Amino acid sequence: MIASCGPSVVTQSEQDKATQQLSATEPQKKSSTEAGVTVLVGAQNAPPPPPAPSGVPPRPPMTTPAFYYESVGPFFFYVETLTSNNTTKYGVAASTPCVQSGVFKRGMRLVFRFEILDTSTGKRVADRDGATVKVRLPHGEELAARWAIRGAGAALPDSAWMWDAAWDIPPDYPLGKLDYSLVITAKDGRTATFIPPIQKTPTQDTRVRIVD
Repeated sequence: MIASCGPSVVTQSEQDKATQQLSATEPQKKSSTEAGVTVLVGAQNAPPPPPAPSGVPPRPPMTTPAFYYESVGPFFFYVETLTSNNTTKYGVAASTPCVQSGVFKRGMRLVFRFEILDTSTGKRVADRDGATVKVRLPHGEELAARWAIRGAGAALPDSAWMWDAAWDIPPDYPLGKLDYSLVITAKDGRTATFIPPIQKTPTQDTRVRIVD
């Protein structure tokens, strides 16, 4: 399911070559779109923002909610959402595999990959612990997570082991935010639900988003 997730090493000459190739293909952007490639993240040149006007009082500091200083438990989660270039049942594949992303096109495969730490023992929750681990989607569907090595069949022996689950996004799935959660029920009955923390501003929302 997940392959080729290792970091790449690029030399300066390779970067120069890639830049030249990109410049040469610039007039062909339209044909790439026509070929079925959807660009989810891009960059463009823009003027730097103007300096803040003088005489405007600074915004008062935010107050940290009290629960941020409380004990975390019984489990701690580290979570990533990634692309997959495996073709889904809807005939869509990401052009680049295993890239952490918060934006996914309808029809793509969304991969949830995560670690769970038991704060009472300081150990990872793994396949031998008898825990039930799943991803809960906002429409009610639940995905059973599996304990797997990063890179699947192409993995080297020293690759990390983590939990993962994959979801093929339906072509008619509602656009916008995806409020998923992770749920663990330990063998001894302890349970916890992870809800991703959100950064919100008047113009930004860091929740995973589904786009057309």
